[in-house]
Amino acid sequence: MRLRALAQHLRFREEFFTKEPSQAIHRGSLLFRSKKSIRMAEVDALTSFAEMSYELLENLSAYATRPPLRIPAKVKSDITPENAARETRAALDLPEGDPIPHVIHAVERAGIPVLMADIQLPDAKHDAYSVWGGDFHEQPLIVARPVNSWERVRWSVAHELGHLVLHRGTPGDVNEEEANRFANEFLYPSSALLLEWPEGPTLTSLMPLKRRWQVSLAALIKHAQNNELIEDYRVTGLFKQLSARRDPNTGVTWRIQEPGWSDQQPERPRLISAMAERGLERTPSAELFSSLTGWAVDLMESIVEGQRSAPAVEQMRAKQSNDSLPGNVVALRRA
Repeated sequence: MRLRALAQHLRFREEFFTKEPSQAIHRGSLLFRSKKSIRMAEVDALTSFAEMSYELLENLSAYATRPPLRIPAKVKSDITPENAARETRAALDLPEGDPIPHVIHAVERAGIPVLMADIQLPDAKHDAYSVWGGDFHEQPLIVARPVNSWERVRWSVAHELGHLVLHRGTPGDVNEEEANRFANEFLYPSSALLLEWPEGPTLTSLMPLKRRWQVSLAALIKHAQNNELIEDYRVTGLFKQLSARRDPNTGVTWRIQEPGWSDQQPERPRLISAMAERGLERTPSAELFSSLTGWAVDLMESIVEGQRSAPAVEQMRAKQSNDSLPGNVVALRRA
């Protein structure tokens, strides 16, 4: 009777309290910037969320096969982040001279599930974290917050991919700058950057590169600096301009919200939903995921809400949106 009352109060299933605690995720295996100000309770909360996500994946895997892991198994300790990014692009069959159309799709197709949920990260500058789970730390996972800037989502996922490739088994603090360099190279290979970088770059002349490669102006500038294509004083000047210019509609500076931030919808993951649809022939729902794991329905709701709809549903929504446009407006399909 007490167990039932406790389960109803916390909105967990009764079987959750009788099963053995999971040991799939260890606190020390989380890959994100460690700071002295971070409380252990915050780390434990992120660990528990990753543990819950891992249990969901394990249960779904009994009904549907996950894509095999395709990122480099082990990179050399002295490899540069740029070379690691090139190896990862090759492992994912991503052409060096082309932008990545959908970063999350490419990462999930390579066997790395991505979850989008409204989690509270202890470092306000970070939108995601990653972890190696399982008995032998063989299953990677990326957890990200939903943000309204498409370039931030793409870069954050690429950044976490860098942690997974570069810092597997690394105890303690991880090198954020290495993950930054990996993300920039993964999204925009230096071989293409060297050919396309303009002389005397300005924020205006960099906008076509931002649109084509779908990376932020800030990331472009840092990437060029690392490739010695731009002098330090010019980097400082461009970042001052980003901080000085403001969106006329919102008053927010370009350093916080760059121009074009709303030109397209931010990417969302789909692997977990696809596994439920394919393996269970059920529409993904918080109730379904709760029944598989025992975790509370409201916690599972955050996972379901972060998933992308099935392609057919997205096409239907796009058609309905296009049908609502005035007759003299032609809807353009995004490349």
